[in-house]
Amino acid sequence: MKKFFVFCSVLLMSCYSVAQAKGKKVLIIGIDGCKPDVLLHANTPHIDRLVKGGAYSFSAKTDPISSSGICWTGMLTGVWHEKHNVTTNSYKNPNIENYPHFFNRIKEHNNKLKTYSVVNWAPIHKIIREGEADIVESYKPDDKVANRVVELIETEMADVVFVQLDDVDHAGHAHNYSLQSEQYVQSVEKADSLVGVMVDAIMRRNNVEQEDWHIIVTTDHGGSNFGHGKDIPTHTTIFYVINGPDVQKGEILEPVNVVDVAVTAMSVMGLEIKEAWNLDGEVKGVDSNE
Repeated sequence: MKKFFVFCSVLLMSCYSVAQAKGKKVLIIGIDGCKPDVLLHANTPHIDRLVKGGAYSFSAKTDPISSSGICWTGMLTGVWHEKHNVTTNSYKNPNIENYPHFFNRIKEHNNKLKTYSVVNWAPIHKIIREGEADIVESYKPDDKVANRVVELIETEMADVVFVQLDDVDHAGHAHNYSLQSEQYVQSVEKADSLVGVMVDAIMRRNNVEQEDWHIIVTTDHGGSNFGHGKDIPTHTTIFYVINGPDVQKGEILEPVNVVDVAVTAMSVMGLEIKEAWNLDGEVKGVDSNE
């Protein structure tokens, strides 16, 4: 009888542990060329909700070479351009052997995890090698990107999803990256609505009760006078928002950088951030696994 009681107790504890061990998931949404000051000014209820329940910085920093190729590569590899070697949008000779896309680290950690990258600006995918992503797709305009992401979230076994929206940057180039530009502000508000559509799709997943989703919303660079690329605050100041069950809610008071995104995502997924990787980014806004 005693042995039976012990067996039942162990079985119940085991079942309880399984029930408590929810699957970690990450959705990263990058809004190209979205300035923090305009984001704070615009009507963005969906991102506001993520900010209110999450950790955030509206004074984060991107690469001094504030162009898309350089900044997206820094975000997705966790290192600055001196290491990843992407210094223009042509992506010549990227050092992805030593500093690969963070999907590579995810797959090395657990090759059963599903990694998806769906973007508007296709050159981002030049640093993804075969086998590092289960889905690599690009669509124009942003509505089609968001619709595809919704489809994947609702129907596929998504684990780590990276999304890039590009229409805000187009509006900045065409109408100026300014609070005074009605078209630019409207583009930010449209991006927010797409963020809402994608985040809402998570709640329609069949097994969402057994999942812990962390959502990161950020950007690659700012802009001014119809352009960007300079090492000046209006170009290099970005925002970073992370929402999920493990976040340290409130404003992140320590410095936050674009290279922190990949490192934070890997930590959320249970990876130990190894010193041998020589990464520049750090875990921001959530408890670290280190």
